[in-house]
Amino acid sequence: MTNPFDTFIYTEYSGGGKLNHDDVGGVRFLDKSLNANERNLYNKWWQEQIFQYGTEVDYWSSQFNLQDHDHIYGEDPTRAYGDPKKLVMALELNESAIILNKFGLAGDDEIAGYIAIDTFYTVFGSEVDINPKPEPKSGDIFRLTEYGSHDHIGGRGGKMFEITERLEQDVSKINPLIGHYIWLIKAKRYEYSFEPGVPQEPVSDQINDDIGYGILPGGDQPPSEDKLLDYSADKIAEDIFYYDDYGESNDDVYGGYV
Repeated sequence: MTNPFDTFIYTEYSGGGKLNHDDVGGVRFLDKSLNANERNLYNKWWQEQIFQYGTEVDYWSSQFNLQDHDHIYGEDPTRAYGDPKKLVMALELNESAIILNKFGLAGDDEIAGYIAIDTFYTVFGSEVDINPKPEPKSGDIFRLTEYGSHDHIGGRGGKMFEITERLEQDVSKINPLIGHYIWLIKAKRYEYSFEPGVPQEPVSDQINDDIGYGILPGGDQPPSEDKLLDYSADKIAEDIFYYDDYGESNDDVYGGYV
């Protein structure tokens, strides 16, 4: 079989064959050994665009540890988060997006964010760290601080999101000259679940019917406040018939023995 490079006679390439200068100009625009200056220009351009058109967020890095990982439950039950750090991120926010899941239709927020790789290294990495070049990862959390502060109504704060996907390659969006300049992250609205180090969104308290709810006393974090309903279904049932007033009654749903 004829090697297609045999038709060119100008420059030798590692794959064999030569390239004809007269026919194709002798230049490959995607030759990464030659376009370092152009790729550096794109890198600076991305950083400038993100800084000028991005918004400030608070970013919590997950301290997930494989040594503490529970392989049965598939999680690190003692996972905590580091202190938040300020970061400027360009965002594509789709609020109240309609999605279909196993529970039916649900309205949730979707977000795509753009973070300059060099900026992330500067903010989260250092020479003394175990990993001087950290990366965003699933489980990290960020808050739209600038979007949700200053003029937000009713004491509300910025929405919080948990990263679900991180990409550095999407040639249609973020890899001109097949270079690597930014992180493209995708995230969903964060559902607060009392992990140490991450606050709850302001004015998003949920009523509960159980006093054993939330953070219990005795730990490093302050305990959760009770938010019981004044008149719950249990109260209505007690008004109709309160089993504890009758010693001979049996409210065991599975029956019992006398």
